[in-house]
Formats: sequence, C-alpha cells, structure tokens
Amino acid sequence: MGDLEQIKSELSGNTNFDEEHEGELFERIAIIEEQESAGELIQGLNRTDNILMAAMLVVLGVLPIIWYAVMCF
Repeated sequence: MGDLEQIKSELSGNTNFDEEHEGELFERIAIIEEQESAGELIQGLNRTDNILMAAMLVVLGVLPIIWYAVMCF
C-alpha cells in the first residue's frame, strides 16, 4: 500500500476532516487510483462507438465540404 502512504503524505491535514474520516478518504482514493491504473475504472470504446464516430465524421465533416464545393463551382 505504498500509494496510501503517498496519499497520506500529500493530503494529510489539508482536507478539513477529522482523522477517522481522513483515513477513510485516503483509502478510497487509493482504491480509485489502483482501479484507474489497472484500466478497470473506465471502459474503452467498443466497435459500435467507433462506427458511430466514423459516420458522424463523414456526415458532419466531409459531406458539408463536398456539398459546398459542388454548389459553389
């Protein structure tokens, strides 16, 4: 639990909590940091998300430029 000791050294006395609540806060922060470093906190994008992003890029980014180029010239 090296992370917990580092968190305590950085935040101890700066949270305006009593010692009991401050200790619980530090433990929760350490758990969240462990989950974040393991990649468990936020899931990556799936295939459907990537397809939707590509479709929005084409519809909102490329087609208006092509439409403008065709209509102006």
